[in-house]
Amino acid sequence: MQVLSRLLLLIGLIVLVAGLVLLGKNVIDINQLHAVAYANKSNEGPNPNQQILLMAGLTSVGGFLTGLGLSMPRR
Repeated sequence: MQVLSRLLLLIGLIVLVAGLVLLGKNVIDINQLHAVAYANKSNEGPNPNQQILLMAGLTSVGGFLTGLGLSMPRR
């Protein structure tokens, strides 16, 4: 059980870090979209909705796996 607990904890933390990286990328993309909108340019930027949903899903799964890994018995 100790190996499974540590494996779930490690996978959960890796997925959480990936979600945080996507969060940073999404913040930059949304700020660029706001800059385009405020400048009244007709050029539309990329739609970040899919990336935001992916980020939310990754962080949810990562948090679940991390919690599961932390709650499993150590012995």
